[in-house]
Parts: sequence; structure tokens; C-alpha cells
Amino acid sequence: MSQDIEQNPVTNELLSLRNDAVLKLFYTRKENEQLLRKFLKSALKLSDDSLSILDIKNSNLTKEDVQDKDYNVDIHLTSATGELIIVEMQKYDHAGFEERMVAYNSRDYSSQLRRGEDYAKLKSTISLVIVDFNIFKDTDEFYEHIFLRRENRKIFTNAQQYIIIDLTKIPKEGTDPLHLWGRLFKVETEEELRMLMETSEEMREAGKKLLELSADKEAQAIAQARKDALWARNHMMACLQEETEERVRGEERIKAEAEKDELKEDIAKRMLAMGLSIEDAAKAADLDYDIVCKF
Repeated sequence: MSQDIEQNPVTNELLSLRNDAVLKLFYTRKENEQLLRKFLKSALKLSDDSLSILDIKNSNLTKEDVQDKDYNVDIHLTSATGELIIVEMQKYDHAGFEERMVAYNSRDYSSQLRRGEDYAKLKSTISLVIVDFNIFKDTDEFYEHIFLRRENRKIFTNAQQYIIIDLTKIPKEGTDPLHLWGRLFKVETEEELRMLMETSEEMREAGKKLLELSADKEAQAIAQARKDALWARNHMMACLQEETEERVRGEERIKAEAEKDELKEDIAKRMLAMGLSIEDAAKAADLDYDIVCKF
């Protein structure tokens, strides 16, 4: 196998599947449809029948699209048995991430039904979210499958599901297909990729396709444009966060000063009530003589 791999040298910078635009380019190419099915089979634990047909929406992606920092590059597809599947990559944590994930899932779930139609026609909506940060700090597990549950932990409904793969916790060894897919997302160099390609036929095929994508000039341009757009968005969010924190600190300083002044005034009033002169009360409370005169 290694000899076959070495016959396809690539000198371009390896594109990372942790770039959400690269992820979409990789999985929505027609020639990669079987790889998408295999990944989904491992990640969603769906049957072969469910994955026999995939209707992928809005699979085209251009450099102009991703230059918009707010452009949504999630993969939206439908399985043969009707499940709506949302695949997204999130490299950075941010406030409201969980709420956004629920909102996106709910939007796709409710959009299935037209006015007057039977709710029984609604199919499950599954959000498959791949994160590159420690989203659940109370566990070392890399895989979470979340349902709506009752208080007794029994499933209330499987209508809306969330599957989260945490790349920061993917095992470094092992041949489980989902472990290998997770390691594919994390490779940073061609050397790492070629080592991973030795682990299974599935990874060998996926690695070859990633090398081909990395050699594609248009894909390189899209990947860089998306990287630049996300940097701009994250920089803007960081600036806004810093401004907010500075404003809060300023408000806290003003509040602290006001409370300090109130305390001083209270001390001065007590001193006056005890019979001290205005001058002595002002000194005791560390206030100006003119201020204490008004009490």
C-alpha cells in the first residue's frame, strides 16, 4: 500500500478539514459521495439503507461566498429514509454556541412542514457538529449523542438530535473507523496524512482525495478566503468583547466610587450627630469641608 501512495507525490500545502469550507468542498464533491456515506455511517450510526441516497443542498461553494464572514457553509443533506442531517465544523468556541446549534436544528426541523400538514410527517433532524475545542469539560469522551429527554432520563423524542465529535479528545491510536475519521480532521502535514493512509482502505481513499483537493488551485483560494474571513470575524468579536469588558470595568469603577462616596458621607453625618465640628467631621470622613457643610 505504501508504494502505491508514494506514486502520488503532492507538494502543495495540505488543506485542513478543520476549515469548514474545505470540509464542504471535500464531502460535497460528487466523486467523494461514498466517503461521505462512510463517514456518516460511522458518525451517525445509520444503516446502509438510510445512506443509499443523499440529497445534498447548496453544494456549490465559491471564493465570493466564503469572503462573507457570516456565510453559512454547513452541509445540509437528506438521507434515503428522510432524516435531515446538518454537518458543521466549529473551530472556535463562542458565547451562545449551544443556542445557535439548537436554533439551526429547529429551523430545519420546522421547515419540513407546510401549513395544515400532519405533524406525524416530520422526520428527525440530526445536527452533526465537529468541534475543535473542549466543549464538555466534565468528560473525556470525544462522542456525545444528545436527545430530548424526560426527567427520568428516558427519551422524550428523537425528533431533534445532536451528535458532537470533539477533536481535542480523539484517541491517538486504534482502528475504530470514527477514531480514524477524527484523526483525518486533525492531520496537519502530508507526512501525518500518509501515515494515517496506512491504517485502512477507507483512510487510504480519503487521504488520496484530500491530497487531490489540496492540489486544486480553486480549492486553495477558497480555503484561504475562508480562513481570512473567519480571522476577520474572530478579530471583530474579540474587539467587541474587549470593549464590552472595558465598559463593564468602567461601570464597576463608577459604582465603586459612588458607594465609597456614600460611605464617606454616612461617616460625616454620624460624626456631626456625635457633636463633632464640621471641620473635624470632614477630616474623619476624608471629605471636603464644603461638602460636609451641606449636611
